[in-house]
Amino acid sequence: MLKYLLSSVAERHLLEAVHEELYASNLYKHISNQCQRLGLFGAAKFFKNESKEELKHYQLLADYINDRGGVAEIPEIMRANADVRGLEDALKASYEAECNLERKYAEWYSTLHPVDPVTAQFLLQFLELQRRSVGEIGDLLSRLKLIEGDRAAILLMDKELGE
Repeated sequence: MLKYLLSSVAERHLLEAVHEELYASNLYKHISNQCQRLGLFGAAKFFKNESKEELKHYQLLADYINDRGGVAEIPEIMRANADVRGLEDALKASYEAECNLERKYAEWYSTLHPVDPVTAQFLLQFLELQRRSVGEIGDLLSRLKLIEGDRAAILLMDKELGE
């Protein structure tokens, strides 16, 4: 029998993270489908890949929980319903989700650092992943702002997103 190595606080935060990563994956699938419907095929591919990345993050969390003697249960995931009417909406929904997740990982890390340094150390990789994601999507929003609604430029940017 494995020794259970997670405090109740660590377990709660990790299970919340599992939920958030699975929700983010579903959100990106939803955004991808909306982009495809709008003819933004590059963005659809980009967000489909983002969904896959979120599933990798989920798996890292699940493996950690299982390695520490717990079980990463699959939670009920809330329906994603971002209203996507164009590339700007898609990127804004993504940016908001990534900022929200970064904030949550920072809170979980801060809470766990003094009581469970092993789990806190594990969470640092997610803070770095979120920092990069927030920066990447922020950069894309900045580029989109430079375009100022130029449809040809939006199509070019969409093409680049799919590469």
